[in-house]
Amino acid sequence: MPASTWGRPEDLVENLSSLDTSERLKALRDVKNQIIGNRTKKLSYIKLGAVPRVVEILTTDTETPLLVQSAAAVGSFACGSEAGVKAVLDSGVLPHLLRMLSFGDNKVGLTSYIYGFLFLYVCALQSYKYWHL
Repeated sequence: MPASTWGRPEDLVENLSSLDTSERLKALRDVKNQIIGNRTKKLSYIKLGAVPRVVEILTTDTETPLLVQSAAAVGSFACGSEAGVKAVLDSGVLPHLLRMLSFGDNKVGLTSYIYGFLFLYVCALQSYKYWHL
């Protein structure tokens, strides 16, 4: 999807806190799709404050699509960027990802398991890097 159809990053970050569930979901998907494999976009969204808003969705929403997309976005933020790992760690998301493992919906549990594992793996690699330099 071309970036021009996604709207301005500032608007997407704002929409992550929308009271309208469909607006939040659309913004969440758009942010997630833009940051996957794009370090520059990832850093831009981190600076705009997207990580705490994504984590807020993960911790307060109950709808499966929002939970799945937010877990995937958290994993994407943490992957391949030290700034992303730091932003995710600073957000305090880990207990919430672990809580999602026991969520009744298998899709939510599986997604949180995959991205939670990815997150922990990336963090372990970052820790190893710092301790062995």
